[in-house]
Amino acid sequence: MSDANLSEEPNTPRPGTSPGRRLARNLALYTLARLVLVAILTAVIMAVTAVVGVQIPLVVAILFAIVIALPLSLTLFKGLRAKVNSDIAAVDERRRRDKAQLRARLRGEPEAAEPEKPAAQGPGTTAERTPETDPERGEKGSSGGPA
Repeated sequence: MSDANLSEEPNTPRPGTSPGRRLARNLALYTLARLVLVAILTAVIMAVTAVVGVQIPLVVAILFAIVIALPLSLTLFKGLRAKVNSDIAAVDERRRRDKAQLRARLRGEPEAAEPEKPAAQGPGTTAERTPETDPERGEKGSSGGPA
């Protein structure tokens, strides 16, 4: 595989898989990789202590392995972590969009993907301005608002 293919891989989701399923799969792979790293580091610590002639409890070796694996996994599994982060963003965006659609339906609107913006009223528009809606057209000295 070339470097160009590796850089494109996290950004291109596989067709036919939902963001939630990709997130679950990638999160499981990342967690499994980190657990395997802790197991390997524990075995290395136990082997080194046996060679040196020092005995330490297994729990202490596991704790040291966890502490060592935390920063090490950030660099070793950067690609998996990037995939998990992009999947989280996709799931979060979908959840936000679904929530906005539900709120729009509850308000009685047909569908609102984006919040509606009022139409721009410039010199070329045909929208009628009244003193109530446009303070510039009101009487001189009045603010155009309620008194």
